[in-house]
Amino acid sequence: MDFQPDPGLDTFREEVRAFLHEHLPEELRDTGIGRVRSSREHIRRWQRILNARGWGAPYWAREHGGTGWTVQQRLAFDEECATVGAPTQDFLAQKLLGPALNAFASKEQWDEHVARIVTGERLWCQGFSEPGAGSDLASLRTSAQQDGDHYIVNGQKIWTSYAHEADWIFLLVRTDSTVKKQAGISFVLADMNTPGIMVRPILSIDGCHHLNEVFLDNVRVPRSNLVGGEGDGWKITKFLLNNEHAGAAELPVLRRCMTRLKALALSRSVDGRRLIEDRGFALNLARLEAELDAIVMMAQRVAAMEQDHSPAAHALGSMLKVRGTELQQKLTEHLVEALGEDGAVAYPEPHDTANKEPLPREDSGRGIATEMFFRRAATIYGGASEVQRGIIAKTLFQL
Repeated sequence: MDFQPDPGLDTFREEVRAFLHEHLPEELRDTGIGRVRSSREHIRRWQRILNARGWGAPYWAREHGGTGWTVQQRLAFDEECATVGAPTQDFLAQKLLGPALNAFASKEQWDEHVARIVTGERLWCQGFSEPGAGSDLASLRTSAQQDGDHYIVNGQKIWTSYAHEADWIFLLVRTDSTVKKQAGISFVLADMNTPGIMVRPILSIDGCHHLNEVFLDNVRVPRSNLVGGEGDGWKITKFLLNNEHAGAAELPVLRRCMTRLKALALSRSVDGRRLIEDRGFALNLARLEAELDAIVMMAQRVAAMEQDHSPAAHALGSMLKVRGTELQQKLTEHLVEALGEDGAVAYPEPHDTANKEPLPREDSGRGIATEMFFRRAATIYGGASEVQRGIIAKTLFQL
């Protein structure tokens, strides 16, 4: 592929910056910093603003109601939004479910759901992982038995992000237990208000609530909510998870961390000299920046291969997931170390008024320790690194 920069990319960036300056409300600025997904209220409000501009689906092709932006334009859009702390979009719907519906849904399903994703009217959660079937999705046990025009769904999902805020859930269920594990899986959509669905929160060590358990007890799901055919779940999942793996590098997060690390290198002094003047620190910084540049090129390569329907795209998406999440951990660890003893401070959120007294290095240190602890899970969620390495070996080397 051609790695030469798009000559119109600078103009596009200026267009995005001007839009954010003019249309991003002041009270929404900085609300997306350090968040995987913004609040329900902020997502919906921001989605309405984007949709009015025609940017409600920045990751989709024009024929599916998206912007039709190039890979570089999408990356630039994400970076500029992250820089000003704009609210996130519903990434589960925008980057995972939406493309799957565009590729596999019936016209009736597409008409029912896609427009509501673009307007922000309907938020989603992902029901894949189960106790005993996390990265090994083929071992899932949630069952869906036919009963006339419905499926009766029973089982449990775990680590379900934002299930407590979602309107609908996309589920992997087992519709046939007599065939090969992968062949018996189907992909269905369910309204979270359906009787029999119960959500129980899982609080993480930092006190945040975004993870949940979801229990399904004789849940009646219309068979018309089956995406594709019975047994197509594994095919749809491979398509969807490759998008997740390719996006798991989270380039805006990596760039933001790099920018903060460089700022600390220039502003923080140790023993009378700036961090950047320490040869060991400067060498590590250069190595991290080289890794980031390589991941940016890899992300562009994966996207180009997906567009060309290359069979190697899935393996390279797994490579990107491994390398990108490892770099997230390295960068956030270096940020904590660069803060020295201030790295252990629990800084308040930007709009938290409970603490009136400013803390040392509050502007430069806010959110760094929290981000570092959160990113410890990056090499697990979305498919553990060990599983991704197995995919790479099997796909590229037939091992």
